[in-house]
Order: sequence, then C-alpha cells, then structure tokens
Amino acid sequence: MLSVPARRVENFDACEKAGDFFLTPVCAEDRNSRRLSFLCPCGCGMLAGIRVRDDGEHRDGAWGWNRDEEKPTTTPSILIDPSSNHWHGYLTDGVFVPC
Repeated sequence: MLSVPARRVENFDACEKAGDFFLTPVCAEDRNSRRLSFLCPCGCGMLAGIRVRDDGEHRDGAWGWNRDEEKPTTTPSILIDPSSNHWHGYLTDGVFVPC
C-alpha cells in the first residue's frame, strides 16, 4: 500500500479522494478537541476519523497532533476498523503512511 497525501477540505461534501480530511468540533460541551475526519487512505471511500485535542496532547482518548491544519501529524498510529484490520498507519507531516 502506498503513502497518500492528506488534503484539507472544508467539509464532507468537498471530499473527493482518499486522504481528504476536514476538522469539526466534537460537540458543544467539549471545547478542547476536534474531530479530524478523513476518507480512508486505502481508497475504499469509507469516512473515518479521530479526536484530536487542541492542546496537541495525546490523552483522554484523543490523538496527539502538531496542530498544523494543513500538514497534520498525529500520534499514535491510526487503525481503521480493528475488527477487520482494515488500514493501519500514521499521519505524518500531511501524509498518510501505512505500517
């Protein structure tokens, strides 16, 4: 599986290809984190996502991230659908890199 560039778009309707991502609030009560939603890097078209904290910390069930909205880096790795071992990899400097 190849690496896929992450491309920021405004919302779901603007997603066109694998790796397109957008940021949204998680909920009104949680003002410290956002959801980073993206089209699966494998190209299957599935919408996936992770919660990232605005302070960049990896804690409370959220991924750490560099707070760069154009070239995000998150930690730890991202595993889409653990029950099927779908896509697993890293989002590093704006690129989805498979394990």
